[in-house]
Amino acid sequence: MISSKITIELYPDGDRQWATVALDGSDDPHLTLAEAIKALAMEISRLYSQGASNGVPLDLGSLQGATQPEEELTPVSVGDLLGISEILSPEEMTTDDEPMAPVQENPSVREKEYKLALDWKAAGSKESLRAFDLSEQDLSGVDLSGADLRGSNLEGANLKGANLEGADLSEAVLSMAYLAGANLKRANLSHATLVEVALSRANLEEANLVEANLTESTLNRANISRANLTKAMLSQANLIRSNLSQANLSETNLGEANFSEADLTEADLNLAFLYEAILHRANLSQANLCQANLSRANLTQADLTNADLAYADVSLADLTDANLTDAILTDTDFDGAIMPHADE
Repeated sequence: MISSKITIELYPDGDRQWATVALDGSDDPHLTLAEAIKALAMEISRLYSQGASNGVPLDLGSLQGATQPEEELTPVSVGDLLGISEILSPEEMTTDDEPMAPVQENPSVREKEYKLALDWKAAGSKESLRAFDLSEQDLSGVDLSGADLRGSNLEGANLKGANLEGADLSEAVLSMAYLAGANLKRANLSHATLVEVALSRANLEEANLVEANLTESTLNRANISRANLTKAMLSQANLIRSNLSQANLSETNLGEANFSEADLTEADLNLAFLYEAILHRANLSQANLCQANLSRANLTQADLTNADLAYADVSLADLTDANLTDAILTDTDFDGAIMPHADE
């Protein structure tokens, strides 16, 4: 078994990410590091594929103690250890006296991908944009409707007013991107990362946002009607006056989200987490809130007529002037809830 302690510290410098590695122990450093990184990558992949929570200990298995090889090792990149690149060519190898220089990003690659994205529609919409790096690029008003952007990096990109109707953005990274007024109707954003994204007045009607991460994003006045947000993350998101009618929000994390004056009529919020959510004057008529967690939520003046609150947790919530006419309240927990003038 490997008994050495490996310490890896990551830090940014310029437009690159760097790491320092220290190994404390008697194991061969090269083989130990290679074995540990490979095991760690496999375990992290398993962790995310199984939906495990952050902070769960990673089981790296029984790593065998590294022994000195009989023949000289062929240098390989860390990417090769993870199965994403080839063995370094002889030209890329260095001697012990000549440390490898940092690999510089080829600006022509980004420029080519950017131009392909800008001219995609004019070029016949045939080019795949999958896994493109379009981060920080100005794509405002671009027409990428129906484009294959799976796994692409659009972090910090300006997509104001862009047409992405029907585009496949599954597993794409759009954190900090600006998508105000963008058309994402029927777009596939499943498993996409959209942390702190600006989506005010965007059209997300019938979009696929299954397990997407929209934490702290702004979707004020956005059209999200009939969209599928099953198991999505929208904690601390702003959805003021947004349209979520008939949207699927089952098992979605909406903790501390702001839905003031939002339209949630006939929305499916079964098992949704709405702890401390703001639903002031929200329209929840005919919404399915069965087994939802609304503890400490602000439901002042909310319309809950014909809503299904069976087995829901509404403890310590503020229901001042809320309308509960014909709502289903089977085994609903109102312990400690504020309900002056609420119409039951």
